[in-house]
Amino acid sequence: MRRRQYLSSSVFVLSLTVSTLFGFRPFSLQHRKVKQPRSWRTSSAEVGAQMSLLPTVTPPETIRPKGAESLPFRAENVWEKMALKIAKADEDPSQLTDFVQLVSILRVGFPALALAIVANLSYPPMSMALANVIDDSGVFAVISQDASQYIQNILTTSGLVFALLVGQTYYFMYQQQEKIYLALFQEVTIAKSLVEQVSLVCRGRETLYSRIMACIDRYVKEDLTRFNDKEPAELISARPCDDPLEDILYLTSVGEPSIIYQTVRSLRQARAFRLGALQRKLPALHMTLLWVLGGIVLCTFPLLGAGSQTIGGMRILIVQAWYLSFIVFGMALTLGVIYELQRPGEKGAYNARMVLTVMVAGLEEELAQRLNGDIGLVSSDGWHEPSIDGDGAFEEELLMPKEF
Repeated sequence: MRRRQYLSSSVFVLSLTVSTLFGFRPFSLQHRKVKQPRSWRTSSAEVGAQMSLLPTVTPPETIRPKGAESLPFRAENVWEKMALKIAKADEDPSQLTDFVQLVSILRVGFPALALAIVANLSYPPMSMALANVIDDSGVFAVISQDASQYIQNILTTSGLVFALLVGQTYYFMYQQQEKIYLALFQEVTIAKSLVEQVSLVCRGRETLYSRIMACIDRYVKEDLTRFNDKEPAELISARPCDDPLEDILYLTSVGEPSIIYQTVRSLRQARAFRLGALQRKLPALHMTLLWVLGGIVLCTFPLLGAGSQTIGGMRILIVQAWYLSFIVFGMALTLGVIYELQRPGEKGAYNARMVLTVMVAGLEEELAQRLNGDIGLVSSDGWHEPSIDGDGAFEEELLMPKEF
């Protein structure tokens, strides 16, 4: 009776550990969206009228551990809070890299270790409980020697199916990660090209120049750098009147598309590639099926232990429990890494947002300088920028010194 109670309690602890630590919800297909804090930088005085229409966002309260002066984000779960107590998470890329890697280690390693401990403790009583249920010397002889190879065939088949699905999922998620990085590099490069081209087109027109730069700044803050705030399908389904790229075309086109039409078109294509790569492709049910298959593979071990205990007793079960805990730890680590790959926008070792922050830093700095008027050619005649005529001819004399 005590063994059965211990068995039921072990199974309950195992299911509770999986559900709480991994966010495992077998009856829910909804993906949990983790909202990231939005940027709350203030606009410059020159474009205050244009940027006043944007919604004002109050910065969230930031958790500041000892030794950290300021953090660019707030801790949203227990793993990030634990990581903040161990490592610093300021704006230094090297320290931020160490922090996100520590978050992934805690988020993957602790649940895997907990499941391994549960498997180690529950294996001997589960095997003894099955032995008490069987209680037949003939059955024990077949199970202990595996004369019919039946149990071994079950283990081989279920293990092969589990390995194939996990391997394909792992490869698919790595391909998605590669596509995300390629799309981000392409989009940031085209966005920088658009800034340079706009500065050439808007020579001598400060108001138009400021409005277009404000549109590009809004595009960077509200679209390019947003990963988990909105689903990619929601971002691409926005109305044309809410699209800053559409505003740029409207401001630069009179009767016919301007010369920057091709650049905006290329930027939209790169944006589509980025949103397509970020779109969640595997439903939550997929991870549920992987966990179920992993459980089926592990269910054959207690039956084998029920047969082997007739030869070595409880001591052989203790030895087998340690080997089983190693298997559970490896399987949990693999599934945890796959779960990390599914969230490229959240804080973790496979984080694409951190790389994007480094790439966009120079673009945001240049936009701020242009909006403040720090970048521009000022001559005795007034404010000027090199420009491109309507037919595409470049006015090189604006860049030539006066004496030439």
